[in-house]
Amino acid sequence: MKPQTAISILVSAIFVLAAASADAQGRQGKGGASAPQRAQVERGQRDYDRDRMRDRDRASDAAHDRKRDRDQDRTHAPDDVQNGNSGIYGDELMNAQERKQYREQLRLKESDPKARSQFMKQHQEKMQKRAKEKGAKLPDPPADDSSD
Repeated sequence: MKPQTAISILVSAIFVLAAASADAQGRQGKGGASAPQRAQVERGQRDYDRDRMRDRDRASDAAHDRKRDRDQDRTHAPDDVQNGNSGIYGDELMNAQERKQYREQLRLKESDPKARSQFMKQHQEKMQKRAKEKGAKLPDPPADDSSD
């Protein structure tokens, strides 16, 4: 009976070791994620980071767009544009092309107050002359405020 007991103990020991080994592998698999699980977590993190970057870019783009629009309005519109009036002295005597050229010349001269003032004075004289030729009456030209 002794050899049979020894064999039984040996077989039992093998089963116990196999079970312990399987249990250890199972715990290792649960504690550390498998390769597909890690890849899924990494994709999720990349998606999250990408979405955060897009949100940040959208917010800064909107602020940039507002600033650009404000600057364009300030640069391309005459200061005294109100209620559809162009703010150009003698505009009723000018055609659309002349008004466009006037605005472009004024925009080009905005960095040089003296040149701008001189251009506006020449324009006023030209409009007064045109008004006399057509028998129209223009209001007095605005006072020159370039004495800053």
